[in-house]
Amino acid sequence: MNRIRTFGCSLTAYHNWQYLVKKHPHGGRTADPDVPRSQQKTGNESHPIEWSHGGIHLTDYSRAGYGNDIQHIQYANEVYYKNISKDDIIIWQLSSTNRIATENEISSSKKGDIRVENIFSGKEFNLARCDNIYNSYSTYSTLWQLNGVKRNNDKLLVIFGWDFVFPPEKKEIINFLKEHDIDYIEESILGWSTRHEFFKKGNKNNLHPPQEGYKSFTEGCLLPKLNKLKWLN
Repeated sequence: MNRIRTFGCSLTAYHNWQYLVKKHPHGGRTADPDVPRSQQKTGNESHPIEWSHGGIHLTDYSRAGYGNDIQHIQYANEVYYKNISKDDIIIWQLSSTNRIATENEISSSKKGDIRVENIFSGKEFNLARCDNIYNSYSTYSTLWQLNGVKRNNDKLLVIFGWDFVFPPEKKEIINFLKEHDIDYIEESILGWSTRHEFFKKGNKNNLHPPQEGYKSFTEGCLLPKLNKLKWLN
């Protein structure tokens, strides 16, 4: 059984990598970008999403709106609780740099907030948004966080949610990943879906592909990469 642990924001939470296998038993639990968010199921109702099928046991920790440092905190917690082992495959979808973790008392959290436990202080982390601001410091912290994850989980694969998530530094980020022997897929999920024209005509949502786009990226890009790396038994 191949154990896979995945992290990301809505670009992962809207499909939970269900297209890694044929005839996924939980097909349909994903979000439709053409449906108002208040009416859709995004995978946030149950967290994390876990499924076993076709020789894969996958746990998806992604949630719509997650940022890179929140993902790193979640990863560290799961390692601490021994829910992630050193031989697990980690698929890490990079998210926006303007989503920053802030620490709060547990009592201050509101229902529906993005909350992650702080195992050291007994408090918790919430998400602060700095809309329309590119946080260059986040680039530094995210890359060195990934370097730490790589030291613990050699089977780390980094994926871009969208190409302009790190403007204008994507080339430098890729250079960093190469220099530190971190495997990655250069084309983003959104870029792949746009290039293959999966967006419906008149669709106002230009950040989230339809399920056909996620399926195509998984089958045409992610699976071949995992097979090339010989990570799947």
